[in-house]
Amino acid sequence: MSDATPPARPPLSRDSVLRAALAIVDREGPEKLTMRRLGAELGVDPMAVYRHVPNKSALFDGIAEVIWGSVDLDGIDIEGTWQDRLLAVMYALRDALRAHPRAVVILGTRPVAGPDLFALLERLLALLVDAGMPADGDTAELMNILVTYTTGHVLAEAGEPVGGETDEHSHLGLTPASYPTLAAVFNSGWEYDPDRQFDRGLRAFIDGWRRGPVPGERAG
Repeated sequence: MSDATPPARPPLSRDSVLRAALAIVDREGPEKLTMRRLGAELGVDPMAVYRHVPNKSALFDGIAEVIWGSVDLDGIDIEGTWQDRLLAVMYALRDALRAHPRAVVILGTRPVAGPDLFALLERLLALLVDAGMPADGDTAELMNILVTYTTGHVLAEAGEPVGGETDEHSHLGLTPASYPTLAAVFNSGWEYDPDRQFDRGLRAFIDGWRRGPVPGERAG
């Protein structure tokens, strides 16, 4: 009889709890994430999880923190303009989101909060301000618009349709006789290309950005 003992389980930590929670969401979606399910994933009593996250709300905040923390800022070209850097940051965010399509809805609905996320935002904004972008409300406005755009775009291109996949034959009724203008658009050679459309929309936001009035100053 072998007297070998199984390897000791690594000690539970907040990071291991959050990453296990994210793994469940990646496989099964956020609706399947419960403290009981998480405890089973970790091989511990569910009550042990509460020592690291106080409740389910904090668990979802932590998942958002893990995904935000995976945004790769090291590859940003520090020689570029703030527009170049901002473009690269949003591409890095898109990559991070597309790695966890079932978790995108979490980032889209949870506020950015906590020291780790604040530290990430500080680093991100410092990259932009260093290239000439003002540290003011206009910058916050543009950042919020671009993050919302990027999150929504990834949700549309990679998220799971509510209620299951749509009927793949639903377009067969689209004829010039029934929907002439719509048919003309689709017959013009347009094809769905999420990469091209994301890039075009992102550049339109950044290139067309105009600074607004100073708070308290009348526009126009």
